Amino acid sequence: MITLVVGGQYGGEGKGKIAAFLAQQEKPDIVARTGGINSKHTVVTNGTSFDLRQIPTACAVGFSNKIVYGAGSLVHIPTLFEEMEKLNVSWSQVLIDKNTGVISEENIQEQRSDKRYAEIGSTLTGTGYATAQRALRKLLLAKDFPELTEMLGDSPEVLFGALKENKTILVEGHQGTGLSNFHGDYPYTSNRDSTAAELLSELGVGPKHELRIILAVKVFPTRNHNGHLPNEIGIDEAERLGIKEYGGGSWGIENKRRRVGRIDIAELVRAVQLNTPTEIALTGMDYLDPNSKDSISEAALSAEAKQMITDIEEATKTPVSLISTGAETNSMIVRR
Repeated sequence: MITLVVGGQYGGEGKGKIAAFLAQQEKPDIVARTGGINSKHTVVTNGTSFDLRQIPTACAVGFSNKIVYGAGSLVHIPTLFEEMEKLNVSWSQVLIDKNTGVISEENIQEQRSDKRYAEIGSTLTGTGYATAQRALRKLLLAKDFPELTEMLGDSPEVLFGALKENKTILVEGHQGTGLSNFHGDYPYTSNRDSTAAELLSELGVGPKHELRIILAVKVFPTRNHNGHLPNEIGIDEAERLGIKEYGGGSWGIENKRRRVGRIDIAELVRAVQLNTPTEIALTGMDYLDPNSKDSISEAALSAEAKQMITDIEEATKTPVSLISTGAETNSMIVRR
């Protein structure tokens, strides 16, 4: 079975935390992370916070099996090596498809010199320029770099072989549905699609396999930069709720305070239509319901929180299976 964790809003939905929790609880045989290095995922375990751009968050909670990067993803070699060292990930643990694109320092500098990217709100990590170079058939691939030779392989072959043996695969998706280059708030989007179908495409996996698709959704969705944000609230109200998040930065560029909105049911229904999830993971519940902070019991939820869950399930016809109640990986209510 393949479990996909996909974002339902504008990034920052807690995909990293959800993936880390599932890895810790379910012990998958393989984990994969799609997209590029523009999507930084955070996981907190035992009070230690890890911000990861390349390595799956599962590795921060003890995952030691195979890590796969599909041909449709992008790697930045210095970031990959740095995070592997930080999390004690061995070279034999990582498989990079030979046709995976590689983000160069030149890509990064070219993107940073293009003022339009900063105006849109890009993280300026070179991911957009590398994607454009791929479309022009100019981008260098993993097979062109001798330092990656020991990790090269064929991701469809490995994943298909694992599925034939009834092994489990966990995929940590990138960005969010509202940032999809095709279906999102264009031009204030990512450089590629970010729906569930894209995750499978990047890995080279067909849609007929047994799929569990978990749509990560924030009670209070956020955006790093410009673009549409339904039901946006002001800084004063965000402060009152205790929401003070930062993101969107990269090397030498400071994170900016994220704008905050309230969950929009109509937008959520569209995200469900685009991703066809089997489950919804609701994050940031402790902001709506402070008394539930770090709880693992549904009994701790307020009447307002329970009504929100009911409204979401009725509107989307999709069960809410996981509810995050705090930053720690294990601060999670399981309703499955």
